[in-house]
Amino acid sequence: MMFLALLLTLALGALQTTTELSSLPLEEVVSWEQWREHFGKKYDRLEELHRKKQFLENVNTILKHNAEGHSWRMGVNQFSDLSGDEWVSTYTNNTFKHTAAPGGPELLKESPLTSVDWRSTGAVTAVKNQEQCGSCWAFSTTGSLEGAWFNAHKELIPLSEEQLVQCDRGQDQGCQGGLMDYAFSYIHTAGGITGETEYPYTSGSGVRGSCHNPLPAFHATVASYKDVSPNNALQLQAALAIGPVSVAVEADKSAWQHYSSGVMDSEACGTSLDHGVLAVGFDTEGAYWIVKNSWGATWGEAGYIRLGMTSSNRHGICGVLSQPSYPIAGDSPGPGPSPGPTPSPGPAGNAYEDPADGCSAGEEAIQVQGIDGDFCSPKCAGSVCPDAPATVADGVAASCVLQTSEGDKYCALTCQPSFLHEVQCGPANMTCKRASVGVGLCTYDD
Repeated sequence: MMFLALLLTLALGALQTTTELSSLPLEEVVSWEQWREHFGKKYDRLEELHRKKQFLENVNTILKHNAEGHSWRMGVNQFSDLSGDEWVSTYTNNTFKHTAAPGGPELLKESPLTSVDWRSTGAVTAVKNQEQCGSCWAFSTTGSLEGAWFNAHKELIPLSEEQLVQCDRGQDQGCQGGLMDYAFSYIHTAGGITGETEYPYTSGSGVRGSCHNPLPAFHATVASYKDVSPNNALQLQAALAIGPVSVAVEADKSAWQHYSSGVMDSEACGTSLDHGVLAVGFDTEGAYWIVKNSWGATWGEAGYIRLGMTSSNRHGICGVLSQPSYPIAGDSPGPGPSPGPTPSPGPAGNAYEDPADGCSAGEEAIQVQGIDGDFCSPKCAGSVCPDAPATVADGVAASCVLQTSEGDKYCALTCQPSFLHEVQCGPANMTCKRASVGVGLCTYDD
């Protein structure tokens, strides 16, 4: 068996890559110095005093919440040096009024399924990051179309949010907000949407720029879109049995700024919609919706939040039932001059095996310098990795985080280590090994 000694690009070793380090979550609470180093934050003297004070106030909020025994926990993330007002003004401004789809809401046949998770089928791309641009609506739109396209054509293609931000100017307003239904309509009228590789996201600073002319060749089309009957949990379940669904929530409270893990069931988050996200599944036994956000993998459960199903408000927790919708994938677009789509990740469960049992084709048995254990690792396809096995524990995610001395990049299962106890990664005999502050890798112990 061949073993490769890889340099962990996220560790404080020979290769330091702050950007890649900051793409992984921290432990729930760390010191100011650890947080600042992890996210590569630099301030002048007066700014640092202000940011440190705000960070410590947020940590107090986190510690108080976690001591109260709720079903969900808070933790530090990339937003922890921001006041609530600063955070809201940058990340939650999708306040556009919803206009019903042609034909009105669709009444779907209720689903007999008790749980759905489209991540396990390969219908969901890696978590993305809108950064300092109010483009959540674009990320929700691409996420639901990526899922619909996968289910219709068996191709998972990361689609271009930047095309929507820069080119959809009829009703949507780029970094100033928009609506998923408007974006579905734009894609239908424009004739399609191109891929993330061909038209990458560049509006993270909050400035959207100009639409490319001509546009790169399209990779997906929209035939139409459907609104799900609002304020009805059974109808959202039925829609999720078909594929991922765009939803809107109110996310301007501290619950969303500091969410770390667990089932968020707080009615206090409100129902005044200001943020577009993507529902990718549900679990009736656990009584939660699985929701993909666009704030990067350092937020929440590796970029996801579980919202409680039970609510005294007809709009659901944070208004998640208020205006669900999803696109109907169209026909494959005709051939164009641009390169083919980004290679899609493999299905859950086909990668990251124990080398003792043999690695699949296209994987290498990997042993990372300074970390005990080994695992089978596939190469990164750009920055995309095959999905994690369906058996992984919460908080474990597949990430492109390893690099050889020759520059080749490989995937690994990342995790959040603990000083208090051994953290199980899910697959038998696989545990979380600390690689840096708050960052771990899952390796097999044999």
